Amino acid sequence: IGQMWWKNLMGTSQHSIITVKDELTKSPGDAITVGVRGTMQGGKVTGNTTGIGNEGKVDFYGQRITIDNVRHLIKIMDVPMTQKRVGFDVLMQAKDALTEKAQLDLDETITTQLSDTSTGRVRGRYLYGAADSNWNATHATALQAVDGTADMLTTGMIRIAKRKALIPVLADGVKMRPMKVQNGKAYEEWFCFVAHPYATRDLFDNDAAWKNAQLNIPPQSNQSSPIFSGSSFKGAYDGCLIYEYDRVQLVSSTIQCAHNFLLGAQAAAVVWGQRSKFGEEETDVKHNITYETHEIRGVSKLFFTRTNQMDQGVVHTFSSAVSD
Repeated sequence: IGQMWWKNLMGTSQHSIITVKDELTKSPGDAITVGVRGTMQGGKVTGNTTGIGNEGKVDFYGQRITIDNVRHLIKIMDVPMTQKRVGFDVLMQAKDALTEKAQLDLDETITTQLSDTSTGRVRGRYLYGAADSNWNATHATALQAVDGTADMLTTGMIRIAKRKALIPVLADGVKMRPMKVQNGKAYEEWFCFVAHPYATRDLFDNDAAWKNAQLNIPPQSNQSSPIFSGSSFKGAYDGCLIYEYDRVQLVSSTIQCAHNFLLGAQAAAVVWGQRSKFGEEETDVKHNITYETHEIRGVSKLFFTRTNQMDQGVVHTFSSAVSD
C-alpha cells in the first residue's frame, strides 16, 4: 500500500476518501458490508423545547462488496545462466517488478471503479464541460456536448463540481462530506480534485484565476502531511486539493475527454480478506523460479440509496483533453 498512488487518500475512518476494511482477514466470509453514512438532518432544539419528538435523523446504507483472489506471478527461467549474462541481481529485479505490477493493478482498479458510470448516476453527481445544462440522462449523449475549446478544465468547473457536492440537486439528494485531515489536535476539511495531465495542462496554461491563486495563496499550515506533498499535488483552490494523475481515464466522443473526479469522504472502498502475501516455487533443481503476490480483496465505488441511487463521494467532471 505504501507504494500506491491512492495511498494518502486511504484510511479506516468514514472521513477517508477510500475507506479500508480488513475485518475479513480475521474472520470467515467472502463479502463485507460497508456502512455508508449520510449527513444528519434536523434534531436541534433550543430553550424549553422538548427533545423527545423533535429528534433528527441520519440515513445509513449498507453496500455489500465481494472479495476474490488477486494473483500476480512471474517466472525466471534458467536462473544460473541468466544471472551470468547481466551485472545485476535478476531475482531481486523480478521481485521489484512483481511488486510494482501489484501496486499498479490496485491503483488502476480503484480508478476504474471510481470511473463507473453505470451506478449512482444522477445529475447532481455529474458535470460535462463548463455548463450543467450539458447534462443528459444518457452518458454518451452528454459527452457529445463537451467542446474542445469551451470546455477545457478551469477553476470555474472545479467550483461548480464542488457546489454539486455541497448543494444536492434532488429533493432527496445526499450532501457529500469532505475528507478530514489531521493537523495537530485539530482537523482540516478538504475535497480532492483528481485530473488527467491534459486537463491540468489546460488549467495551468489558460486560467488566470488559477495562476493568481497560486501566486497569492498562503503557505499550507500542514506541510508535514503527505496529503500536501509529492509531484502529483499541484496546489489548492477553493477548498479543493488539486492532484494530477496520469491514469485518470480518457474517453472518446466528439473529442477526447478526461474523466476527472471531485472526491469527498467514502468515495470508494477497498476490503481485504487477505493482505498481500509473497510466495515462491522452485523447479528443475532451482533452475526455474516462480514468484507470486497473492491477496484476497474487493474494490467498489460507494453509492447511497434513499429514493434514488447516487454516488456517495464522487462528482464526475468531464473536460476536454485534446492531445498535444
